[in-house]
Amino acid sequence: MPTEIDFFTFVYKRHLIWYKRFILKQQPPWTDDPILKKFKLINVYRELDKCTIYLINKLKSVSNRETLLINIIFYRFFNLMNLYEDLGIQLFPTINEDLQEQLIRKFTQLQKTRPIFNNAYIISSGGKGSKHVNIINNLVNINLPDLITKLDNAKTPEESFFHLTALPMVGPFLACEFWTDLTYFKFFPQQWTDNDFVNIGPGAKWGLEILYGNISQESLQERLHHLHQIQRKILSTINTSLSEKLSWEEIAYKEAYSNYPYLSITNIEGSLCEFRKYWNISHGKGRRKYFIPQQINSLLSFLPPQKKYPISSNSSSL
Repeated sequence: MPTEIDFFTFVYKRHLIWYKRFILKQQPPWTDDPILKKFKLINVYRELDKCTIYLINKLKSVSNRETLLINIIFYRFFNLMNLYEDLGIQLFPTINEDLQEQLIRKFTQLQKTRPIFNNAYIISSGGKGSKHVNIINNLVNINLPDLITKLDNAKTPEESFFHLTALPMVGPFLACEFWTDLTYFKFFPQQWTDNDFVNIGPGAKWGLEILYGNISQESLQERLHHLHQIQRKILSTINTSLSEKLSWEEIAYKEAYSNYPYLSITNIEGSLCEFRKYWNISHGKGRRKYFIPQQINSLLSFLPPQKKYPISSNSSSL
């Protein structure tokens, strides 16, 4: 059975690849780990997912809360790079009948040439008819002012999360995607960040069980928060055990939305999903997706410039 050190060694090695590739701009190989070199495992920071970067860049100048909310919900149903450009549309404050018809028509046309849904996760069909038509029709009926009032009045992150799960065709995974995106734009008057809440999905649950064995549903959050609490102690030792010259504090993503220079609770949860894949591949199990590097210049254009923050003795939200 792997240990907590094994998990954080994976976290360090995976993020070091990103740091060498995008910050140091080194040529491959960026790792000597045979699994990380060959197979695709996503970044340990959700903020570095290319679709998340695209969405952040798209909405970074938006201050209207209804526009933020409806575009985040709309985008995450499809979760595709360049979605607005491919559809030939702009950000919108609401979906009226004219836009409803336009979106359905454009998606139907686009579907003839390419997939219109990201295969990273499964979206409910929403009943009879085309999935994209059901999504757009449901989005028209969202009462944005009412939903914002409910989110503003929520006493806990969990309560606000459950308001999002009440939306048609939205399950816990998708609701958590909405919720986390909203924290990036400081949407919540309660000042919640992605370090305050995460819904533990099946992948992270399986990752925790690889580390700890069978875990009751009630103990999942406890184990997740335990990893979150011990990360500083373990990550600070990883570079010496791997004979690397770079400490975690040096390679940490400096534009992270909370808990810099360590991982938010959201990013610990996501890393557990990827650790599960990593561990399964190393033991000849699970589905495998091979890593094919894209042109670095096109990827760099989406990244914000790295700032240099002082590293304090205690991790804190920015």
